[in-house]
Amino acid sequence: MKSAGDDSKERSAWPREALVGLLLVALAAAAEYVDEVLLQGAFQPSVDPFPAYMLSWDTRVFLSINSGLANPYLGWFFNVLTRLGSTFLMFAVGILLYVSRRRREGILILASIVIGTFVALPLKLAIPRPRPFITIPATIVLDREAGSSFPSGHAVRIFAFAFIAAKLKPRFTIPLYLLAFLVAFSRIYVGQHYPLDAFTGALIGLLVGCLTLRYENRILKTVRRLGIPIHSRLP
Repeated sequence: MKSAGDDSKERSAWPREALVGLLLVALAAAAEYVDEVLLQGAFQPSVDPFPAYMLSWDTRVFLSINSGLANPYLGWFFNVLTRLGSTFLMFAVGILLYVSRRRREGILILASIVIGTFVALPLKLAIPRPRPFITIPATIVLDREAGSSFPSGHAVRIFAFAFIAAKLKPRFTIPLYLLAFLVAFSRIYVGQHYPLDAFTGALIGLLVGCLTLRYENRILKTVRRLGIPIHSRLP
């Protein structure tokens, strides 16, 4: 049986966890602001940090996709599809899942965005790589962004989403990963990322999805202690 002292310790402990949760969310929001507003708007690396042999290979594959597959119909398709990996759209998916009584799924998707930010943003700052259209004159640019090209944040978010959703709904595994692949591929096609950026982003996304599910109980526990309902109410 729990003693009164144990109950008192639990009551005194949960506000600290709640504050930690709120702090993490606030830090993630600040990191996203730095990445998508400040860096995207004002920061554009000019020198590629990767060795010449890697850059040569990356450039050849990039051009074979971006220019070699150029087509107005594919251009329209990938220019729309690429937005599925944006922070805003992934955040909207998490919110929609939550309000449509898929609260657990929604919370996990939102948590993956937070975790993905903490993993990917330091890499973008530590390895400032110019986007392909800055250094490759032949690039066909269908969408123009600033900020570091490495790794692809869109690939991180969509692969984390696919990993989590596939674990929760295994029968949709193939279409989920196909969607993730196409979104990551679209980042190359629209001229925003090198293949290495998209590939690394996909690997990070899988890691983020794995970490999110591994620490699911802690995430849900923290969310519950913030006073946010987790289980859907029956009608």
